[in-house]
Amino acid sequence: MVDVSQIDPILTKLNECYSGTPLQREKLELWSLLRDIAASLARGDVTELEVRALVAELAEGVAGQLAAHGKALSPERLADELLGAVKDAAARAAAVRAAAVRERLRRAGEKAREKRERLSVL
Repeated sequence: MVDVSQIDPILTKLNECYSGTPLQREKLELWSLLRDIAASLARGDVTELEVRALVAELAEGVAGQLAAHGKALSPERLADELLGAVKDAAARAAAVRAAAVRERLRRAGEKAREKRERLSVL
């Protein structure tokens, strides 16, 4: 069985929060929003302060939804936990992007070396 916590920290946190509720559609919508926020943070399109404000706003509504289904979580605690998951996902996304850039640079360096070698033979 795949350990989702190693793949997606946001989904892991949402699975914990929404377990035992019928709010699967809401969970997926929130997951999509939080992943978009994490991607924006990883790209540098938003600051951590902006992310914190967005997540706090989302947590207010989510805490109310969950409370209506018997899951009492304070909006502040939920916001902190979701922010941690978003930051973790953003760090992972940034690491993947950095690895892709390093790979492109490595390949470009190899091509340049091959070209120099071919030209030196002439």
